Amino acid sequence: MCDFDFQPIIDVIVDGEGDDAAELVQEALDAGIPAADIIDKALVVGMQIVSDKYDQKEYFVPDLAASADAMTEALDILKPLLEQKDGEDKGTIVIGVVKECSQEIGKNIVAAMLSGAGYKVYDLGTNVSPDTFISKVKEVNADILAMSNPMLQTTKYMKETAEKLEAEGLRGKVKITIGGASTNPETAAQVLADAWSKNGNECIRVCNRLMDDLQA
Repeated sequence: MCDFDFQPIIDVIVDGEGDDAAELVQEALDAGIPAADIIDKALVVGMQIVSDKYDQKEYFVPDLAASADAMTEALDILKPLLEQKDGEDKGTIVIGVVKECSQEIGKNIVAAMLSGAGYKVYDLGTNVSPDTFISKVKEVNADILAMSNPMLQTTKYMKETAEKLEAEGLRGKVKITIGGASTNPETAAQVLADAWSKNGNECIRVCNRLMDDLQA
């Protein structure tokens, strides 16, 4: 199994070919490749290439959307296999785009990658108010709140959410990570977040670290 060629799956993710992605993933499973390996060695790798191409202005929003759709097609096959492993969720994450924002391509990619990496992810979509974030965090007993903020003018809503989380007495139990086009490490400090990530791969690493902090 160590000699399995993941490149065809990587290629169809990069090219945004959803039907082919699903077919190739099923072939990999039939060959005995574990779902987690397919995610780590093909899907995550493919989406990192897509993210890099977008950063380098080789890809644009439609390309991101096509690749995200292809990854979703693949994950639809793999998720049930991951969910069969009782007690192996890495943690629970609530994710969404902040109030007054409707740009969700990046958030969708990150949510899919976190789910594929073994997290239980509750995706609230776009235009999520601070109160809605807090309500969901409490409802599902989330470990991590991940907020996406594509626009500079809506940064205030991330800080408002963090302050409300503190007021609810949950700040010591819930870690906050942020991302989005208008954010950077300095933004994380400004809005009282614990971490920042620039892409899906980095967000997985950040969430792994935050979970380690919670369990320490």
